[in-house]
Amino acid sequence: MSTQALLIEIGVEEIPAGVSSSLMASLRQELNKLLAAHGIDQAQWTEGCTPRRLLLHWAGCPLKQADCDETIWGPPEKVAYKDGNPSPAAEGFARKAGLSASDFKLADKGDGKGLYMQAVVHRQGRSVVEILAEAMPGILRKLPSPKQMKWNDGEARDDAFIRPVRWIVARLGETQIPFSFAGVESGKQSRGHRIHGGVGELNINNPLGWLREQKVEADRAARQASIRQGMAEQAMAAGLQVVVDDELISEVADLTEWPVPVLCTFPEDYLRLPQEVIRITLKNHQRCFVTQDQSGKLSNRFFAVANIESKDPAKVAEGNARVVNARLADAAFYFDRDPQQSLEARVERLNGIVFQDGLGMVGDQVRRMRAFVLDVASAVGADANAAQRAAYLCKSDLTAGLVSEFPELQGYMGGVYGRMNGEPEAVCAAIAEHYQPAGADDALPASAEARVIALAERADKLLGYFHLGRIPTASADPFALRRAAIGLIRLLTAADMPVQMSLSEVIGGAARQWNEQRVTVSISAQTQQQVKEFIVERLLGMAASLGAGRNALEAALGASVELPLYQLMDVARLLDGFAGSETGQAVAAANKRIANILKKVEGEIGAVETSLLTEVAEQQLFAALTKAEADFPAEAAAQLQVLAALREPVDTFFDDVMVMAEDAAVRANRLALLSRLRSLFLQLADISRI
Repeated sequence: MSTQALLIEIGVEEIPAGVSSSLMASLRQELNKLLAAHGIDQAQWTEGCTPRRLLLHWAGCPLKQADCDETIWGPPEKVAYKDGNPSPAAEGFARKAGLSASDFKLADKGDGKGLYMQAVVHRQGRSVVEILAEAMPGILRKLPSPKQMKWNDGEARDDAFIRPVRWIVARLGETQIPFSFAGVESGKQSRGHRIHGGVGELNINNPLGWLREQKVEADRAARQASIRQGMAEQAMAAGLQVVVDDELISEVADLTEWPVPVLCTFPEDYLRLPQEVIRITLKNHQRCFVTQDQSGKLSNRFFAVANIESKDPAKVAEGNARVVNARLADAAFYFDRDPQQSLEARVERLNGIVFQDGLGMVGDQVRRMRAFVLDVASAVGADANAAQRAAYLCKSDLTAGLVSEFPELQGYMGGVYGRMNGEPEAVCAAIAEHYQPAGADDALPASAEARVIALAERADKLLGYFHLGRIPTASADPFALRRAAIGLIRLLTAADMPVQMSLSEVIGGAARQWNEQRVTVSISAQTQQQVKEFIVERLLGMAASLGAGRNALEAALGASVELPLYQLMDVARLLDGFAGSETGQAVAAANKRIANILKKVEGEIGAVETSLLTEVAEQQLFAALTKAEADFPAEAAAQLQVLAALREPVDTFFDDVMVMAEDAAVRANRLALLSRLRSLFLQLADISRI
């Protein structure tokens, strides 16, 4: 089949960082689905993704669908024909299929129900140009983005897009694919770099090469590599080393089409600021990279990444330095002024900061957290005095000018100011780390004192927002409650500093502080259960990353005794291995059978009467069960060995004994035996779920 190059480019105003990649992935996915639905082999795409364009190129796209024979089945013979002639139903079906009744014959469908109307129609393959011209507007409308708007006068409301569309290139070989979207007609003309490039016909066979000539590097990975290499070379020449930030490199690559790193300088006086203040100021506010000297000490040189190849790089460096200097001057002003009031003196001001409408003030939250920390510090292995002091001061930096100007520094600056106030190091470290982990990959706090405060804050936040009904949906989580739940799970499953509390104890302990405080609201048992279920749902979703299968984790969660989460994960990992064994599968099957039998029992199940154990198999099972109960160990692995040893008497029991005996007393006694057996298994897990 003949092929030619397929090229699609959507040119837009600058797309926000982090969005273009997801748009590109969605565009590729939708095109693949469209082509596959028309019988066209999976495309081999070359991608180009910049803030101003989404580009897809396939060097060997078929010009048309393959011709095919389509079999059309109609009604059965008894409906389709009356006295050997087509019935009205047959005529109607034929018309709907674009055929006449004479085009059909009777054939066996193979379903054993007799003959049906059948026609074999030869279909000419449609041209890919026609398919794409028809589908592209709909595909572009479906691309997901954080916020879509209607930009052009006269533009169809359905053609809203994240940024104004400025040009569209759509070609198959030399043939244009005609369609319009957002008021723009497709054509052959593309645009190069906003400053260095021009307007011209995009090369159908080598579009990325043509764009490079126009000072546009459309390959996102190549832009990232260029940023890394450019900074590394200049840093080496200056005797420096770049502090590589992969997240920032990705963001800057999404903001530029022709990235050019520029080495800049800020006054050495600002090096007196804490390193994190400088790094956050440069990264979050100016998208710049800090550098270190060869000893690893922070340098006053930094890299900005320009989107132009300037004839006067020094002027570009001067402009970036001027903006950074202004931001650092603001930081220095607040850094010098804030310590005039200690963290302790700032605590009272937290009573004037709203935690959340309907949930009181931050001061109320601090009092709840402090009480929780005092209650549970020993369960986390934390020093109670240091932990409660840190909890008391941990939000005080919210009133500091530097944190108001740079919110990303909350917690960190509390630790810095605490040291300046002469607070113990354990207290300062806990204040600085209590927001960790900030995400699924962020480090956990290094100290037990920080971890207990982090637990308190997350549990408190989840209970408060769930009380207000601000429960995350599939598409929205404006208060980052999923992140809070994931952070809480990571804290509770960490084995390096085990938290000796179950999830219910953590949630219940935090709820108790709300209810005893009674300043704002009381947390109901229903809200506590909702929060617990929300966390468990996240936990199950994290099963693989925590080293266990979902089924094994569900089994561990089904135990009658609620363990601390770090122990529960040990059980789940143990069950994962057990589930793959022959014994594990047999024991699981027996447990499912027992669970299903007991589920149908109405009323209470009594105790086992030994005098009613008449069958040898049930006597042997009772003896084995009694011994297992008496010798049941505390350690999970040993428990599993004891339970696995019950496989043989359980299998024999089901082979030789009729549980649902005619005699009511015997039947009730056998059900009591199975209930007691299941209770023993549930001390470890609900093994029926593995």
